Amino acid sequence: MKKGQSAGNIGVLVFLIAAFLALFILLLPQEDRDELLRTNSSVDPERTSSNVILLSQSPGLLNTLTADESLHKIDSINLFLRDEPIVSDLASRLTVKEGVFSSDVRKLTFKIDDTDNLENAYLIFSVDSGEGNLIIGLNDAEVFAGKAEGLQTVVLPRNLLQEINSLGFEASNPGVNLFKKNEYTLKDVKVRQSFEIVNTKERRTFVLSAAEKGNGKLSYFLFCNNAAKSSRLRIFLNKEEISNELITCGSADKEVDINAADLEDGTNELIFEIDSGDYLIKDIELRVKTSDGGAAKYKFAVSKSTFDKINIDNRKVQLKVLFDDNDKKKFIYEINNNEFSVDIEDDEFIVDDLGEFIEEGNNMFTITPQSEFTVDRLDLILK
Repeated sequence: MKKGQSAGNIGVLVFLIAAFLALFILLLPQEDRDELLRTNSSVDPERTSSNVILLSQSPGLLNTLTADESLHKIDSINLFLRDEPIVSDLASRLTVKEGVFSSDVRKLTFKIDDTDNLENAYLIFSVDSGEGNLIIGLNDAEVFAGKAEGLQTVVLPRNLLQEINSLGFEASNPGVNLFKKNEYTLKDVKVRQSFEIVNTKERRTFVLSAAEKGNGKLSYFLFCNNAAKSSRLRIFLNKEEISNELITCGSADKEVDINAADLEDGTNELIFEIDSGDYLIKDIELRVKTSDGGAAKYKFAVSKSTFDKINIDNRKVQLKVLFDDNDKKKFIYEINNNEFSVDIEDDEFIVDDLGEFIEEGNNMFTITPQSEFTVDRLDLILK
């Protein structure tokens, strides 16, 4: 064999051995790999290179629960899409005259409080008597000219309407007849404004504790204030649709089943939305399955090498709990059926020397509140 070929074969062998060693190291458990490489892969700046995190959780709100489910009562909701009229009385009686040598023009004003939501506006009056043509102007723009009789309705164009509006009334000129006067007498002069009042979507929030981990059931009473031809009610939980149904005018008790996976620790948001009609949604309740006594339970595994560090190397296991305030707190924590009571007034709780309660393989840690408080972070650390 030539020397060049021999050197090439050796290089391939060295590469394969290096690749095998790298793969072997990658497949090692984290703590064994750290010990072999003498490095620390933890991202927590509080941990030294020898620390191992056995359990790390952020339980959030903890409170005492005596039943197997919790009840959250939610404020009532009124959803509607409707027209709401406002009628303004401008004059009970109004007379205008127009002759060759005389003129009697009348002006009336009215106000619009909400021009953005105004759907339409009408001038309404009754003609008691009339000669010639009646001329009506809105903000100096003519909106009606002609013979008027009986009950009259005049559309007031939206593009001419302002917050304060002026209506001008006059009779037409009689022309060459020097002795004639055109005259109109009007009664019950009113302006009718119609507004679109919209409240088709409302939000409600509720807070779940760490023990509220089960399925839920949302119940409510639906009452129709004013029917639409058809209406659709949609309900969203944390931006995901959980109900979508056509509703009719009437009264009914409703229920929606909620999967535990759709509920979140801490704050949750419900959205109720309709596309038409006028409905009251009341007696809104959410029931969620809970763990015993409001307890938050966590499983964690301990490898043989880690277990040996605790029992052979006498490494300590520390429990560190951080709270969101300094208020008084009472709770029980349990490690593999070993129970401890705590009564403190601080924003943290630290205890060492829990290694004797740790087992090789699967372990269980439970924290059961005896008062309400919030846990920002809970760690079991091999020091």
